[in-house]
Amino acid sequence: MRPALWLCLFVTVPLFAADLGREVAEKHARRSGGAAAALQSLYAEGRTLIGGEVVEFKLWSARPNQLRIESVSPQRKVVQVFDGTHEPFIEHSDVEGGRPLRMSEAERAEFVANADFDGPLVNFAQKGYDVDFAGVEPVGGRPATKLLLQSPREDVMFFWVDQENSEIVKRSVFRVARGKRIAMDTYFSDFRPVAGTLQPHRVEAKSGEVTIYLMVVARMEGNSPDVTAARFAVPENWPLLGSKFRAKSLDALKNDLTGP
Repeated sequence: MRPALWLCLFVTVPLFAADLGREVAEKHARRSGGAAAALQSLYAEGRTLIGGEVVEFKLWSARPNQLRIESVSPQRKVVQVFDGTHEPFIEHSDVEGGRPLRMSEAERAEFVANADFDGPLVNFAQKGYDVDFAGVEPVGGRPATKLLLQSPREDVMFFWVDQENSEIVKRSVFRVARGKRIAMDTYFSDFRPVAGTLQPHRVEAKSGEVTIYLMVVARMEGNSPDVTAARFAVPENWPLLGSKFRAKSLDALKNDLTGP
């Protein structure tokens, strides 16, 4: 085979993967006939099984990147908040009188990422991600397209998109624990209609065969009047109010939180 033909083969394969990856991501963005794009907020409540403990939770999420989660058990109450601009904070009822505290670097980066209302596949190019087709694998007995996402910082994630409804049914990211790089897999299932969209009501995170947590949603409401700006307000005593995190874009904030 002539060298020019070899070159064509090596160029065509990645281009095909990128084109197909973009096509699947764009189909995911158009799912639910545009209802997903019209959804402005979500409220959810339910229970999470974590560390052998059952925790009641409430979640408020608003476009484009605001998130508040309250977790309550007989022992404690934990509140995590990101207003989309300032550094996210966490409050533990049994730590330092429940005053707002900084999250760890890993917690901050993950919470900011989870606050993205649409997720990384929607407008992925504007968010700085590259998307490639990575194969077809079944998830929960249904065929799903596997996508590889890479950020400008070369962070790698995998997403599995259901071929029938274009919903994300699995996510795989990598974490460093005890000096080792491990995969964290999150499975999304029990999809139910919410404000014209399909939303998962069961979320299970696993490392290998070990379940890290299992979240079951009892109730979810789209565009709830309970989701107000006050839910995401930064406390007056939050030490970074007016600091370098103010008025920064989400991408800039992510870079601040994750470091060089």
